[in-house]
Amino acid sequence: MDYISPIGVLRIEVSERGLCAIRFLAHEQTLGQLAQKVPQSENARNCMALCVSALNSYFAKQWGAFNQLRSKILLDLKGTAFQKKVWGIIYSLPNTYPIVSISYSELASLSGRPKAVRTCASICGQNTIPILIPCHRIIAANGKLGGYSDGLTRKSWLLWHEGIITKGSSVLLQQPPQAR
Repeated sequence: MDYISPIGVLRIEVSERGLCAIRFLAHEQTLGQLAQKVPQSENARNCMALCVSALNSYFAKQWGAFNQLRSKILLDLKGTAFQKKVWGIIYSLPNTYPIVSISYSELASLSGRPKAVRTCASICGQNTIPILIPCHRIIAANGKLGGYSDGLTRKSWLLWHEGIITKGSSVLLQQPPQAR
């Protein structure tokens, strides 16, 4: 199912075991290709409905509701044990205001492998469930954005939306719609 958000169309993908992916679609992917496929099973439909409700709460900045809904969504993650551990650490970052970010080196330390900074950064880039697993909150130790598989403009916007960076910040790559 496709979800229209303030920062583009998101494709939500679910399986019988849970949420598999939230993908940012490129503009050319959305023209005439909006997927309105409804999952067949009740479990998959419930997962889809919870995900849509969680995204609605996220974009409305209803952090408590977002956190509650997000915690009810079963995740169908595909990856190694270490990838799942790193995603679990990112998933556990607080969603209460003020929302915080951590550095890639802090993430590596939390994972028990403090020298695995690049590995942890790569794992962030392989996250298939952005926003719910908020890998956009992982930044470089010098305060710069670092990388983001869905583009630095989106990372910048998400960090602004969550109040981690402000309108006048030098790392804000694009003025958010509400700030223009």
